[in-house]
Order: sequence, then structure tokens, then C-alpha cells
Amino acid sequence: MYEGIRELCAVSLLCGAALSILPEGGVKRVAEILCTASLILAVISPIKELDLDVLALENARLHELETSLAQQGQEAEERLNRLVIEQEYETYIMDKASELGIEGLAADVEVQWSLEGFWIPYGAEIRSACSQDSRERLSQLLVSDLGIPYERQRWNSE
Repeated sequence: MYEGIRELCAVSLLCGAALSILPEGGVKRVAEILCTASLILAVISPIKELDLDVLALENARLHELETSLAQQGQEAEERLNRLVIEQEYETYIMDKASELGIEGLAADVEVQWSLEGFWIPYGAEIRSACSQDSRERLSQLLVSDLGIPYERQRWNSE
């Protein structure tokens, strides 16, 4: 590749020098045509030396790399979306607990991809030292508002 660039520069300089010293007239017009043809050949000559097999392999490798990077980007986006949605559900649970007068509650929500194409709450781990009555009221809200059944609610009293 660099050799082709060097050839093109050399031909350009040679043609420029030759055309600058030639007198106006028929000889200069013929020289201009020859210089133009030389420049075209200098541009085209590296193309004939291309190894199409290597080019095809490199193209396939780059396509594979592009596919891999796109997949990694999509996976990272899904993980980020999942984390944001889990955080929103956790905040919702803590807000509801606050409304019920439950203080010092922490929640971890696990989400699952639904058939409809979005993240839904699957299970929750609640850490609180609240009373049994408060626990039951919040547990009912988790079932009615978020659809997390009692079986997938884990309560820890710490």
C-alpha cells in the first residue's frame, strides 16, 4: 500500500517537473496526455496486486467482530435495563413500606423476562424488623400490586 502511494507521488512530481519545463504547444499537450495516463496507471497499479482471498477473510473476520460487539452491546443494555427496573421495584416497595409506617426496610427484587417482552417482578427479599401485622399488610401489597406471590417473598428479620 505504501509502495503505491510512493509511486503515485513520484509520478506526480516527475510529471509536474516535465510539464513545467516544456514550452507551450503540441509537445506539451502530448506530454499532458502521457502524464495523465501515467497518473491513472499509478493509481490503478496497486489494485491489481490485491489478494482477494485475504480481503475476503479480513471482511469475514470484521463481520464476525461486528456481530460479536453488537451482541455484547445488546447484552449490556439488557443488564442495565434489568438493574434499573429492579431498582425501581425496590424503591416502590420501600415507599409502600413507608406509607404503612414500616421503617428501616430494605428490599431486593428479582425480575424475570416475560413472554410479552418486558421485565416483571419475580421474587423479593425483604429485610425488616417490623411486626407480623405490618409484614402481612406489605406482603399483601406485593401480591396485589406487583404480582409477587407469597411463596417467592423471603422475609429476613435483622
